[in-house]
Amino acid sequence: MKTKPKQGARAGVRRNVEWRVSRVLSIIASGKCPSCQEIADEIEGVSAKTIMRDIAHLQTTRNAPIEYDAVRHGYFLNGPLSDLPPIQLTRGELVALFVAQKALEPLRGTPLQKVVKESVNKIAAACPESVTMHWEDLDAAYSVKATGVLAADASLFARLLDAVMNKREVTFSYQKLDGKGRSEERRVQPYHVGQLQNGWYLIAHDLARKEMRKFALQRMSGLEVLKVRFKRDPSFNMREYLSSGFGVWSYVANTRRYEVRIRFTGWAARVVAERLWHPSQVITPLKEDDSEVEFRAELAGLEEITRWVLSHGRQARVIGPEELKQRVREEAALVLEAAERQE
Repeated sequence: MKTKPKQGARAGVRRNVEWRVSRVLSIIASGKCPSCQEIADEIEGVSAKTIMRDIAHLQTTRNAPIEYDAVRHGYFLNGPLSDLPPIQLTRGELVALFVAQKALEPLRGTPLQKVVKESVNKIAAACPESVTMHWEDLDAAYSVKATGVLAADASLFARLLDAVMNKREVTFSYQKLDGKGRSEERRVQPYHVGQLQNGWYLIAHDLARKEMRKFALQRMSGLEVLKVRFKRDPSFNMREYLSSGFGVWSYVANTRRYEVRIRFTGWAARVVAERLWHPSQVITPLKEDDSEVEFRAELAGLEEITRWVLSHGRQARVIGPEELKQRVREEAALVLEAAERQE
C-alpha cells in the first residue's frame, strides 16, 4: 500500500524545485548557450530530461524568452527577462516577507540588511496591483530589538549559501577566538549557514579535523569556492547537531551528554520560565508564586551553560552535574580575582 508523502517533505521538495528552475534561468542568462546536459552538470542531482522539463515550464508557464540554437546545441534568451509575469503572492505572504525583513532590523546599516530590504521591496513591487500593502503602517506595528548582533558581509554570505546549495568545497582563513590574532587555513565541506545567538555561522565538515565544526562568518576571510563537489553524509542530522549544545555550541553525536539541573529564584525564575532556552528543557515550578523554578536539560557540553548560570548571579544555583558546579566555582573565583586586582 502506498503511503502519502508528509506535508513537510513535500514543502521541502517544492522549495528545491523553485530554486532549481530559477537556477536554470540564471545559467541560460549567462550567455554561454548551455545544453540541457551542461545545465544538469551545473546543478547536481538532476538529469538532462529534468532540465528539459524545467525549460518547457519556463517557456509555457512563465513566458520566458528562451530559444534553442540548433547550431550551438544550446539555449539562449531572445528577449529581456523583465517581460516575465509578476510574482503571485498573497497579502499574507507579503506580510511574512515584511516580518522576515524586520527580523534583520538589528543589522541595520550593514550590507546584509541593505540587500535583504532591497530584495523585499523588489518582490513587493513585482506583485499584482490587486494586493495593496501599506508598508508604513506595518513598519509602525512591528519591530525587533537585539543587542550584540554581529554583521555579516553580504557577498560572503551569498557565496557560502551558493556553495552549500551546490555542494562545493570551500577554503578560507579563519581566526579562532583564542588564536591570538593568528589565522588558520581551512578546507571544508559546507552544510549549513545560519544565525545563532545574534551571529552568523557556517556549519561544515572540516576535512583536516575529520568532524563537523562551526565557523563565525565575521572571522572568515579569503573565501574561495572550489570546483570540487562532495556528497553530504546521509546520517548527519542538522537539527540534532544544533540542539546538542547550549547557545552557539554544538557537538558531534558521540560526545558525552550531561543532565543539567539548575534552580532559579526571584526575577531569574520568572525570566527563565518565560522562554525556550533549549529543545530538551523541562521547567518545574517549585513555589506557587513562581518565585522558584528548576531548569532541566540534556546537553552535550558545559561551556556556554556555565556563562549562562553566572549571568544570573546569586539567583541561580547548580544542582548538577558536579562538573558544572566545579566550572561555575572556578569561573566565579577568577571573576572575583580580576575584580580585586582592579581595586
